[in-house]
Amino acid sequence: MSHNIKELLVPVDGSDNANRAAVFALELAQAMQVGVRLFYVFPAASVEIIGMAGMSRSDIDQAAQAAAQRAFDATKAAIGDGKGVAVESETSIGDPAEEIIRYTEDNDHVMTVVGRRGLSRIQSMMVGSVSDKVIRHAKGPVTLIA
Repeated sequence: MSHNIKELLVPVDGSDNANRAAVFALELAQAMQVGVRLFYVFPAASVEIIGMAGMSRSDIDQAAQAAAQRAFDATKAAIGDGKGVAVESETSIGDPAEEIIRYTEDNDHVMTVVGRRGLSRIQSMMVGSVSDKVIRHAKGPVTLIA
């Protein structure tokens, strides 16, 4: 299977579980000789709340980038120097599960490594966790890190 995998997708949100997933993915990527893509999704609900507060699209984009940077910084602190693995970062805005699934549909040869729970435990109890949705609907293999 590893000859078909060209990239490990790691959804990040700054949580401990996401950071553990990134550490695991980095070790796996090193063994598989593939790159890692850290993927942060700024939740659409946050965009709606910010929009209701009267912020411009530019302000929303800046808020999304700031939130993404905090998540990327936490993850990069957890994974250290990358151990020779190419690590890239990407940001999206929308429903986190849907955006992760979309990425797997749009990019063949990707394996997703996801933490079991992120920052929003209350939301996951009400609407189902991101990792549960990703496991059920992602195209390609998914590794869940508890």
